[in-house]
Amino acid sequence: MNNQAFYDSFLEFGSIYYEPIDLEEHHLACMQFLTHTKTIEQLFCFPCEVYIELISGLASIVVGSQPDPVDLKTFPIHHYLKIHPGVCFNILPVSDEAAYYLLAPENRYTKLTLSEPYTFQLQPVRFNVLEILDYYYFTEENAYCFNRAGPAYYELLYVHNGTLTVTLSDTVCTLSAGDLMLCKPDNEHAKRLQKDNACNYLSVSFDMELSESQLLLGHVFHCTNGLRDALYKIIEDSTMHTPHAQTLMLCHLQETITRLCLLCNELEEEYSLLSLNQNSQSDLLQQILAYMEQKVTEPITIEQICHKFFMSRTSLQALFKMYLHNSPKSYLLNIKLQKSKELIRENQYTISEIADMLGFSSIHYFSRLFKKYFELSPSEYAREIAASENN
Repeated sequence: MNNQAFYDSFLEFGSIYYEPIDLEEHHLACMQFLTHTKTIEQLFCFPCEVYIELISGLASIVVGSQPDPVDLKTFPIHHYLKIHPGVCFNILPVSDEAAYYLLAPENRYTKLTLSEPYTFQLQPVRFNVLEILDYYYFTEENAYCFNRAGPAYYELLYVHNGTLTVTLSDTVCTLSAGDLMLCKPDNEHAKRLQKDNACNYLSVSFDMELSESQLLLGHVFHCTNGLRDALYKIIEDSTMHTPHAQTLMLCHLQETITRLCLLCNELEEEYSLLSLNQNSQSDLLQQILAYMEQKVTEPITIEQICHKFFMSRTSLQALFKMYLHNSPKSYLLNIKLQKSKELIRENQYTISEIADMLGFSSIHYFSRLFKKYFELSPSEYAREIAASENN
């Protein structure tokens, strides 16, 4: 379950919070539970809001609107949870055991028995590379164009440098340096390859079990650093003449397709974000901006923001680009520098203390950025403020 899916789906059942609840202030009773079973037969159901605070171990929450195993959803517990009244839930340990509190105005709750025991199953692997049938790395400098019979197996094409044009049925794709394409088996149509004078590319033909393709097949991807590293290993393996070379290639091909699946997941998250209605997008952005303002005097990172709002970095960047035409990193830096001017005007902290307070790695780095943005150094700005107050 990825973070974006958590954010989109869990709001149906409750919300999250970040600081432990004060029992006296909210008049709550506390019940402590320890669980170690991976299968549940009953679900809690409270007539009021109930708070869940994980004490130890790793766990997931199984939750639904009714005690029907078919309709239950499972979410990892990364924060404290507040569950709506009438929602059915229970806690499954991910580690050997997990301890947690249930906090509610009173201990009154119902335990509903499931029609059959529920065991959370991890999603199966979407693919399995069975065998590498053929591979080659073209380094010839002469341009060529040829038709290749449509194979009954998958083919991975990766362009190291230059340009390769691939025609599949009626689809024409152009791969440039750093591009990757996974072609599906096709006995009916020939593949036409055409390269320029400087094109070097890798081709790997293989047999694979694939449960779902979606974006994976027939699309051109520009490789991430992890994908390129895995592909370079395959190229190195293809030149080896040892008994273990084929085994290494199989492992690195499995890694390549795994990383390609991760890249597809990021793209799907971005598409999911773009498909949200405008009000939902705007509300989410306002929550993020408010959080940035709230934490501006702390050394907050983009990763922490993504974690808090259950988003990938790709989705966060897409949201900022869509509405602010800016990156999250640039926006955060800008509000930190604006805050630094405010703190200098208050004259309660030294320049060094302000740099540390705002999470800059050093006073020299802070001063350099400040001067770049405002065309004067922090100390010059402080003197300017002092002079204006004395006049």
